[in-house]
Amino acid sequence: MKFKLIAYKSPKGTLPPLIKKFDYLYPLNNVEIASLMKLHQYCLHFDSKKTFLEAGDMHEKSYIVMRGWAFRYELLSNGNQQIINYYLPGDIISPFAAVMPKTNYSVASVNKMELCVFENDELIELFIKHPRIGLYYGWMLGREDSSLAEQIVRLGRRSAYQRTAHLLLELFHRLKIVGLAYDKENAFPLPVTQQLLADTLGMSAVHMNRTLKKLQHANLITVSFEKIYLDDIDSLKQVAEFENTFLEQAKSHLLTGFNGFRNIASSA
Repeated sequence: MKFKLIAYKSPKGTLPPLIKKFDYLYPLNNVEIASLMKLHQYCLHFDSKKTFLEAGDMHEKSYIVMRGWAFRYELLSNGNQQIINYYLPGDIISPFAAVMPKTNYSVASVNKMELCVFENDELIELFIKHPRIGLYYGWMLGREDSSLAEQIVRLGRRSAYQRTAHLLLELFHRLKIVGLAYDKENAFPLPVTQQLLADTLGMSAVHMNRTLKKLQHANLITVSFEKIYLDDIDSLKQVAEFENTFLEQAKSHLLTGFNGFRNIASSA
């Protein structure tokens, strides 16, 4: 599928969400930021509810989510869909395009989206010039792998009550890293419908609605228009058996790994 690319214009005084995510681990220097900005030269826009990658598509580009949400899914022969995960600002869609250009899943927008597009060669050049960014990229992919493992556990072994609480906590922490959660209120925007949540958590829309109401009646969450408040985040974590370690790696471990890599490289 071909798309029309346009030049990306960064809002004054703000960093793209991907750079915020990397900077969250450890402050990037100006050279690293400038190099990462080269991945943000061109972008494209999608309306809401548009499938822009389909299973079986061949492509050689990766996409950085700048604005809006998307979801990765598989469509079954009976018309049902299983949502595998969500792409939020700062995430990369098809991060393995360099080695796996054929997709085995589909991706659709939840709301209006802006994506920056980069070629595989640009990414390889970036890793060669800035190995620390390559390590951060690996951290990001490892975190996504852990999130997918948690999705399997959610669907297979957690109750509807637990899996809903767990997903809401995960989304909150992912948005918090890129500055898109409301920290003081323990809240975040939630543009997905209850049907999409149900398709994510293996439930019917009716069961999803009842579960959200049950969490509200327990004073754990408040659902308002496209916004979720986590009213008692500690109790919510206890209900969901939520451990944030699968989303965040210790910064000291990452830096230790980078320093070790740099020492090996310098002695070679």
